[in-house]
Amino acid sequence: MLVAAFTDELSSGVVPASAPELLQTFSLTPAMAAGWTLFAYAILGVLIEPWLLTHAQGRRARPMMLLGLVGMGASCLLAAISPSYELLLIALLVYGPASGLGVGLAQAALMGARPGDREAMLARWTFYGGAGDLLAPLALAGSVALGLGWRGALGAAALITFVQALAVRRSEPVLEEDDDPHVPTVQALRAALGSKRLVRWALLTTVCALMDEVVVAFGALYLEKRFGASAGERAANFSAWVAGGMAGLFVLERVGHRFKLERLLWATGLGSAVFYGAWLSTPSWQAGAVLLAVAGAFTAAHYPLLQAQAYAALPDRPQLVAAIASVVGTVELFIPLLIGLVADTAGVPAAMWLLLVQPLAVLLAAGLARREAR
Repeated sequence: MLVAAFTDELSSGVVPASAPELLQTFSLTPAMAAGWTLFAYAILGVLIEPWLLTHAQGRRARPMMLLGLVGMGASCLLAAISPSYELLLIALLVYGPASGLGVGLAQAALMGARPGDREAMLARWTFYGGAGDLLAPLALAGSVALGLGWRGALGAAALITFVQALAVRRSEPVLEEDDDPHVPTVQALRAALGSKRLVRWALLTTVCALMDEVVVAFGALYLEKRFGASAGERAANFSAWVAGGMAGLFVLERVGHRFKLERLLWATGLGSAVFYGAWLSTPSWQAGAVLLAVAGAFTAAHYPLLQAQAYAALPDRPQLVAAIASVVGTVELFIPLLIGLVADTAGVPAAMWLLLVQPLAVLLAAGLARREAR
């Protein structure tokens, strides 16, 4: 199940890392190359993913998970061969709902299997995702060096996804095969939306999108415009970002249980803000890679810490939490569009500074965690 996180981040990470190449290939604006491609990834998933998850229950869960993985691979393959920007966006539309099934069901299964160890399991999940994030810019750089460009990297991602789908098909069932009376229904979704605690933590978790694909997509444009960074040099920066994040997740999984949640949120929020701001102020991309690695170590902890609280709000209903997260994730749709609007009007550097909203939201979450602990 953990491998699903790797596959998802690899497959969805190539296009954001390729934003400068897309800009040149199709003569796009920064908002079109980075913002609208991320919007295309998410829009269809937000619209139909909750409905799909409510029906991915019992004996239907496993085949629907396989369908999701195949859909992810098909989306990458179609995007790789798209002759126009419009067809590229259409290909990316498939990815959202496919990922919701292939990846969302895998995470829900893990949370259901280890309800008392959510933070550690989500840290491990994010660690595997970090490996995919690490490989995405490296795959792009390698593909560009081989003369295959961004299309070759997307094709390779599609192949890896298809291989994983085949492996899941041949493996022993992990998802619950019997009908479960606690699976989400439309009525249960409505009732769960009335849980203020669940909705609060789910909303806070959506802010983590800022320093995920968004920071990679617009960061690639930022590095190219400010330093003239090549695909390889951009890969070095974001590989440092992901490697730092993986180191931070390793530490979180090992020692995070020794500290109160509010302290972890304060430390990671403040550290992320300070070192990310320092990265934006650095005079060279080489020095920036070091600062970005440290920023990544703090930032990577945000998602598992926040998402674990959402699952804790309904500890016996992990699939329902995943469905609610998809509903609340509607907010996430507009994040890349807003950042793209700022990039087109005020410049890419201004858009990059706006991403500091994420660590500031984490500091807000620390105060919330303190109140809930009383």
